[in-house]
Amino acid sequence: MSEPVADGAGRRARVRLRLGARSQLAGLDRRTLGFGDVVAQSVAVMAPCAAAATIPMLVSQSGGPLVWSVIGAAVLSALVAVTLGAFASRMAAPGALYTYVAKGLGSTSGLITAAAMVLGYGALGVLMLSQMSWYGLRLIGVDDPGPAQICVAATALAVLCAVLLIRGIRFSARVGLVVESVAVVVLLAVVVALLVRTSPHSSLSAMVAGPDRMTDLFSGVAIAVCGLVGFESAATLSVEARRPLRTVPRAMRVSLGIGVVVVVLATAAQAGNPSVLEAIAGLGSGDLGVLTRELGVGWVTPIVYIGVCASFLACMLASTTALTRTLLSLSREGVVPAPLGRTHPRYKTPVVGVVVSVALIAAVVVVSIFAGASANSVRGSMASAPAIAFLVAYALVCVAAPVFLYRTGELQPRIVVAAALGSVGIVTILVVFIVTNIGGAWWPGILAAVAWLVIAALGCVVLRVVRPELLARVGIHETPTRSEVWSGHLDTDDIAVVGPTR
Repeated sequence: MSEPVADGAGRRARVRLRLGARSQLAGLDRRTLGFGDVVAQSVAVMAPCAAAATIPMLVSQSGGPLVWSVIGAAVLSALVAVTLGAFASRMAAPGALYTYVAKGLGSTSGLITAAAMVLGYGALGVLMLSQMSWYGLRLIGVDDPGPAQICVAATALAVLCAVLLIRGIRFSARVGLVVESVAVVVLLAVVVALLVRTSPHSSLSAMVAGPDRMTDLFSGVAIAVCGLVGFESAATLSVEARRPLRTVPRAMRVSLGIGVVVVVLATAAQAGNPSVLEAIAGLGSGDLGVLTRELGVGWVTPIVYIGVCASFLACMLASTTALTRTLLSLSREGVVPAPLGRTHPRYKTPVVGVVVSVALIAAVVVVSIFAGASANSVRGSMASAPAIAFLVAYALVCVAAPVFLYRTGELQPRIVVAAALGSVGIVTILVVFIVTNIGGAWWPGILAAVAWLVIAALGCVVLRVVRPELLARVGIHETPTRSEVWSGHLDTDDIAVVGPTR
């Protein structure tokens, strides 16, 4: 709450800012995460190892040029990162993208973005838990697991993830950092070993070959972008990060850089050598027989399984972390039930949100398995849904950034250019992705994602009519409390006079 007040000379106005005793986001472990922990969050959600194993195979199937598709996706993602930095350097909000959009385009657009984020992080959690269950069972010697075995494994792994997430953000972030580092090292070692063994068959011209048609390039970029989504999830930890207005923008840029390097290296290796592409594609689909034959040794298989499971675990922890912070922000605004915003008194984590989120993710996996879904069908559907969700959120943020900066008087030409190119590129890629995949095996995830977003948009329209006061609260972010401004006595009205305004 603020209001202008004339000073003694009547020449300039000041703002009287009403400071609260508690932040609206109180309960989280504020200002405890270092730069490495925040970077680990984004890198884990991106899961560069899984992307490096699957994206080249999918781009190749679409007819797109491997290397140029990944480079195009990297450029487009960099434009989005520049746009996101304009928000992340000005406010700390666990709602991240949806809070940014609400500040620029209003609460309705903000809630649609929130729905996209919930879908994206939730579907990503389902994908990681299901794949972790399959790979984990194979690691212990169960080559053809049945539905009951997969469900037991998924339940056990879900409980493990819930314990790690409740135990504290610093603990879960560092677990994610360690396991994702193991996964990256294993993947790069496999790629190097494959290149060494098959180097006589590598072709530089095949590696840098361009597209035959521009539509092939667009289709390839559309798929490759899906391998880089998630770098923005560092913003969901902005309240818990030290110096968030500097840490979060840097973390997004660094994590995107790490993901791009890993995916580009793996893609280039696969583009120049069909044997490497076939072996890594087998890694992405769970068939390591080709990989074992190419390397000529069998003992590498369990090591690769460990690396893959580590990547899935890190991504599961990070995506659920982002999901629970999004739900916490929505609960504090009154959009979702209040218990989802409650935090553990000791560990300072959204304990109810963690339990509910992990339980729902596990339930989707169990129901899908008992309904007869195969590993491939779950993988395809749960990969396409977050891809669409993140692309929608990115497009809305790119549109919102110039509007927000114009209102604050900070509009910059580079942000306008990045936002314009990013929004046009993302919308184009989104349309191409849906059109090229709606008739394939991914159609259930695409249809579910579109239906979810349409229902969310209709729900926002209903809320605007029925509960307009609720929409007015959307978009909360961290603000100073009285104790953080000064420790002296404040009057009963709890008003502090701060800074002159023009």
